[in-house]
Amino acid sequence: MSFLDDIPVVLSAARLVQPLKDAPGAVTVIDRAMIRASGARDVAELLTWVPGFQVGRKNGSTALTTYHGLSDDAPRRMLVRVDGRSAYSPYFISGIEWAKISVDIDDIERIEVFRGSNAAAYGSNAFLGVVNIITRPAADTPRYRVRITEGENGIQERVLSTRQQIGDATARLTVGRQGDNGLAPVDDTYRNQRVDARIDWQLAPDQELEFHLGFVDGRARTGSSDVTDPARSIDNYTGFGQLRWRKQLGLGDEIKATYFHQEERAVDAYTIPFLTFLVQQGIPAPVASFQMALLGVAPNGGVDVDYATRSLRDDLEFEHLLHPHSDLRLSWGAGLREDRVTSAQMFNTDDNITVRHARLFANTEWQANPRWTFNAGAMLEKTNDTGPRLSPRVAANYHVLPDTTLRAAVSRAYRNLTPFERQADLRFYESSTGKLVRQSFQPSPGLRPERVTTREIGLRQEWWGGRSNIDLRLFDERIEDMLRRDTATTNATGPILSGALWKGDSPRYYNGGYAKIRGAELTALYRPTHDTWIGGHYASLDINSNDEFADRTAPNEQFSVFAATELFPGWHMSVSHHFVGSMQWYTQEKYRLKPYRQTHLRLARRFAAAGVRGELAIGVERFTDDIADYLPTLTRPTQAYATLRLEY
Repeated sequence: MSFLDDIPVVLSAARLVQPLKDAPGAVTVIDRAMIRASGARDVAELLTWVPGFQVGRKNGSTALTTYHGLSDDAPRRMLVRVDGRSAYSPYFISGIEWAKISVDIDDIERIEVFRGSNAAAYGSNAFLGVVNIITRPAADTPRYRVRITEGENGIQERVLSTRQQIGDATARLTVGRQGDNGLAPVDDTYRNQRVDARIDWQLAPDQELEFHLGFVDGRARTGSSDVTDPARSIDNYTGFGQLRWRKQLGLGDEIKATYFHQEERAVDAYTIPFLTFLVQQGIPAPVASFQMALLGVAPNGGVDVDYATRSLRDDLEFEHLLHPHSDLRLSWGAGLREDRVTSAQMFNTDDNITVRHARLFANTEWQANPRWTFNAGAMLEKTNDTGPRLSPRVAANYHVLPDTTLRAAVSRAYRNLTPFERQADLRFYESSTGKLVRQSFQPSPGLRPERVTTREIGLRQEWWGGRSNIDLRLFDERIEDMLRRDTATTNATGPILSGALWKGDSPRYYNGGYAKIRGAELTALYRPTHDTWIGGHYASLDINSNDEFADRTAPNEQFSVFAATELFPGWHMSVSHHFVGSMQWYTQEKYRLKPYRQTHLRLARRFAAAGVRGELAIGVERFTDDIADYLPTLTRPTQAYATLRLEY
């Protein structure tokens, strides 16, 4: 951390280790000290510290995060990576499922958020931005660590971590459980159990092998007052294993290979009584019973729903970092990925939906002279659903003074569509007759990938070796072939239960949308010491789209202020205040959110005795008022909590 404090660098903007002033775009870095001071219990909460991000809660266990709007309850235009592994899950609907990430927040070294399209480095999922989570090396963690949190609204957390040295290998194992009672006034209590392990094995002075393993068992209550979405429990299981091998070649050159396998399963099944279904549509019970008899539906007839899903991912990537010349650095590589997903309910088939993805990439940095730094890169991608697509980027950074930098960048990126967007075929059948009663989505063949062209200019000013800085980003993002929904006659054939209130049409996607996103983001940070800072950001955003819902999916203005200091020896205090203007997620106007403010306070006492380091912290989240950040009817209450950390 002393190195990073003296020379602020980013590790992932262009797959090269770069000073922030040489990066090909705007990057927000949240380090370990900031993470602890925030009091956040998951990574999604930390993104409120990043300009241009919208953060909400669909329910207790499901956090929604999007950059520059354009998102419904399934954000899918941003990539999340954890130690080189894609945590983006583009199998069904949602692209980022934060509750399925096994890494404990205290095991994170830093989070780097690249604000803007970065498909040139990381592919199509990095359509509008990338969140890179970098965990601490196993050797840099305490021998033993315990964290206990108790709070209002059922907040409860238990985490135990241990580090062991085994010959030339260092291993870390972290297990924990987390949960709370969710949002008001719905029943959405959740509990997640997590296991995460990392082993760093020094094979030779110039070779290292990392092994990562994680598992999450999530159980949550969900549902609403709608009969088609009854209150129930959902079980989710996610597990992965990852190997990353590195070899130093001298003079800073390096090769590395990464492979990971991931599996996800969900269990969500229930039955809708057909009589209740008809009554919910406004039909009186006697009339509904008579209608069922006319349709030949048994009195105990119903609609069986089974959203069980299973997905498997295998990903292999090779990367080579080299220095062809003293002022030229290059990172290039290739990768293969295969996704196999199964959901009879969502795709109307028991067969696997298989997506194969190949990629070839290169990113280079040229220090033309002390004033000019040029970055260029491109990603060539191909799937079995689409032909090859090239996502290029060029950027130039001009150092007006050693600590004053102007930058400009232009890029083109594509977003490969999810299996759900292409092949969703949600059909519901009456159990006693076997007839179709509704199709809530139908396949959308012939879709093209969404395309974004990004132009930006920026200014960065640094002081005290970069620990304090101001960064301004002005951007113009133009999205074409954006997906929209329309309604068409169903593609279903076979017996249909006529007279069951379904008219025989259903939604589908088509490439008819566009969006122009323009605005400015300003960040500032004054950090005289590692544990003392005051910072903030302001974002102004305007979306112009032919889709009336898209225009309002991000606030026109939002800002945050955050600060931390040591009040007295051993006593640390932090505070953050956020304002979010009126917006709505990709929903109807009646679900528009009012502007809201939220303030978080945290006071911590750090102590040490007999080789044990500890911290006792109390905090209050949203202490000014309850807020609604997804639907006006769902509020996140004020919550107080206490956390005890012990390290040995």
